[in-house]
Amino acid sequence: MSNKNEPTLLPNESIEWVKYDGIEYYTRLYNPQDSPAVANLIIVHGFGEHSDRYEPLARHFCKNNFRVLAFDMKGFGRTGRKQGQLGGIGQFDKVYKQINHFANTLLLQKYSDTSKLFIYGHSMGGCIVLNYCAVPEYASSISAVISSAPALKVDPSAMPPAILVSVLKVVSRFLPSIPVSSNINPADLTSDPVELEKYKQSFYNYNLTNIGSAGSMLDEGDACRLIKAKSYTVPCMVVHGKGDKVTSSQGSSEFYDNLPASLDKKLIIHESNFHELHNEPDFKDIVFDQYLDWFKSHI
Repeated sequence: MSNKNEPTLLPNESIEWVKYDGIEYYTRLYNPQDSPAVANLIIVHGFGEHSDRYEPLARHFCKNNFRVLAFDMKGFGRTGRKQGQLGGIGQFDKVYKQINHFANTLLLQKYSDTSKLFIYGHSMGGCIVLNYCAVPEYASSISAVISSAPALKVDPSAMPPAILVSVLKVVSRFLPSIPVSSNINPADLTSDPVELEKYKQSFYNYNLTNIGSAGSMLDEGDACRLIKAKSYTVPCMVVHGKGDKVTSSQGSSEFYDNLPASLDKKLIIHESNFHELHNEPDFKDIVFDQYLDWFKSHI
């Protein structure tokens, strides 16, 4: 049976439904308990999942006095269930506007203890945050970015045949709402059986999108790693599992290689075959510390 249980909140955590552009978004705020925040952090989840899966990471940052905001994107998680349309985030430029709106209204304009703003994204969210930071008007407010296993280049095993990809990119511009499912195998996400079962049973994970959103992700992934990277200005760390079977670590390497030589940047490729290093027993603590060290070095 699917698990619809609501998260168990700590006293310093709160949930708020925020209406933006006609859609109600599920948001969750993690506020430091004992000290003023040293920085703000936005977490952007990946395809087919929801933001509460990042609770351990958010709490790790919160314990280190980061104020953390996570939200379910349009079409996903609780936002998608309430909206009644599953899997379609729309064009990426509209997603960037959502992130900017939440950053301003729920963090920067609401709290005065810090103006520092960081952003983290995983998989599809990793592609989104890298593209977000390539837009000058948004990049100016971001102190550093972390992208985990970004969907800059999808692993061939998770992709339709090449001819269908070409057709998808064309059709997505004219019939964006046609629903499709991905080829993602949940067993490729993590080796942790408990986490994997939680993923499979959750009412808020679903392997659906539409061809407009899929086409947008493919286009934006290509553009980011091949073109936008060359004029990047935001300090950037990219982390990937070498044998990731969902998104290709080669895409992360290509993006990194195209970044300006003078940019403050870091690429870490771990010897793992799984997509979610933050849920891997052998890597979770390692990447948590790497993420924290990167952001703390840019405060």
